[in-house]
Amino acid sequence: MSNFPPGFVHHQGFFSEAEQRDLIDQVMAAEKLAPFYVPTMPRSGTPMSVMMTNMGPLGWLTDKDNGYRYQETHPETHEPWPEI
Repeated sequence: MSNFPPGFVHHQGFFSEAEQRDLIDQVMAAEKLAPFYVPTMPRSGTPMSVMMTNMGPLGWLTDKDNGYRYQETHPETHEPWPEI
């Protein structure tokens, strides 16, 4: 019996330990190009309780001035998001 929420699927053993480590290494390499940042709420500018980054052609952002949206560049570095 699991404690996973409804709709959650756990594929135990789907990735080998080596594949998992490689995936983590790839994500950390992408994070060096697009560092984690703290998004802010639209209108109030209150910082959210998460840190995030994105990969791929568009990243999800939110901030006080422009609200929720997808954007081609990192909000702090202004560089394109790294490839997935």
